[in-house]
This record gives sequence, C-alpha cells and structure tokens, in this order.
Amino acid sequence: MSDANYWNRRYTEGTDRWDLGAAPPVLERTIASFRTRQRVLVPGAGLGHDAFAWARAGHEVVAFDFADHAVTTMRRRAGELGLTVDVREVDVTQPPAELRESFDLVWEQTCLCALEPEQRRPYLEAAAGLLRPEGRMIALLWSHGRPGGPPYDMSPGVVERTVAGLFSIDRREPVRDSVAEREPEFLWWLDPLPR
Repeated sequence: MSDANYWNRRYTEGTDRWDLGAAPPVLERTIASFRTRQRVLVPGAGLGHDAFAWARAGHEVVAFDFADHAVTTMRRRAGELGLTVDVREVDVTQPPAELRESFDLVWEQTCLCALEPEQRRPYLEAAAGLLRPEGRMIALLWSHGRPGGPPYDMSPGVVERTVAGLFSIDRREPVRDSVAEREPEFLWWLDPLPR
C-alpha cells in the first residue's frame, strides 16, 4: 500500500500484526557477523525494533518510514532506550538525494513484501543508489505462496526477477528459527551491480 494513512490506521487500530514486538532472532546473528562499525539503513522500519538492534550493537543507523505514527513512536522509543537512531519520515521509493552512496548496508526486513508490485523496482533502484560501491543489502523476505497482499509473496523466483539488473545474489539462506507464522523466510545477501 502506497498510502501512509493506511499504515497509520493499521497501527492505531492495533492491526499491525507484522510487528513482532522485537527484532527477529536471525537479525542478532546477522549483526554479530559484522566486525566493523557499519552505517546502516533500515527502510520501512515500523516501530524500530530492527533499527534499535543495530544501534545497540554500535552501528550508525538511519531508519525510514512514511507512516508518521511509526516515525513518532520510533523517535520516542529510541529516546527512552538511550539509543541514537536518525529517524526520518521518508517514502522508500524517493529517499533524500543527500543520502546517495552513504550507506554500507541496507537491512531490508519485509519492506519489499509490503510494497505494491509496481513499487518494487523504484524501491530497489533507490536502495541501490543509497549504497556505497562496496555496500550490500541483506533482505529478510517471506515466501508465503499466497496471492495478493500486503504482505506480498517473495518466493525465490520473484526475488530473483525483481533484483535482476540491480543486485547480484551472493547467497540465499533459509531462516531456521523463523517466527512460525512467517515460514518459510529466506535471508538474501545482495550486492549492487556496478553503476
């Protein structure tokens, strides 16, 4: 859905079932695999659990969401937790130009699944442009096999077609400790193609 009011309504009605109340277990292992401090973008960050996990581990974090309810909540929670997260109200398909090529990593956790199919390429093009030449995107995507959305099905074939020409696929790993209602999930390691 490309309407921020739709997402605001879901949050205020309490129908934000995608929110787990915490970062997924696979994120902690992913964070631990980085030995140096990264500048991390978390697009479609929702209430901020993933952004907070990266910040707690000492990384520099920027979080995007275009639902003002999510942005306000994220900023408040970051302050309560004593974490530094640059929270911005941004449409992920139209990020600020000043952030071009400024990130080491984009941590994508089901933002792509929430976007209408016609928004996927603009989003991925924007994400690729935000990465430094040696940067990468790590995507946690749900392959539920059902028609319609959101969330939309991100089967391996759909992901491969969607990222073609923008990212090379370094590897795809099944998530072994996924939340039961989100199985199967895959963790995709994507490298932007030279621009």
